[in-house]
Amino acid sequence: MPSISPVYRPRNPQESQYYRCIEDNFERLEQVYDERFAKKYRFFRPYVRHVIYRFLDCGILHNGFARVRCGECGHEYLLAF
Repeated sequence: MPSISPVYRPRNPQESQYYRCIEDNFERLEQVYDERFAKKYRFFRPYVRHVIYRFLDCGILHNGFARVRCGECGHEYLLAF
């Protein structure tokens, strides 16, 4: 009996609660970090900003994608970078 592949369902990162929380609050965190957190956690590392912005860009078709095509059936879909 042939196995049936599950249907590819692209993720929509903007709809996750985690994504929205980061998107809505990260800039504010940067603004208040020195005053509220630096004493306890030290300076705000620039690498954190880099990682957060890469996370926010990940999975968004506007930021780049590949067209994936099945050689057997011809089904195509876009895969966001």
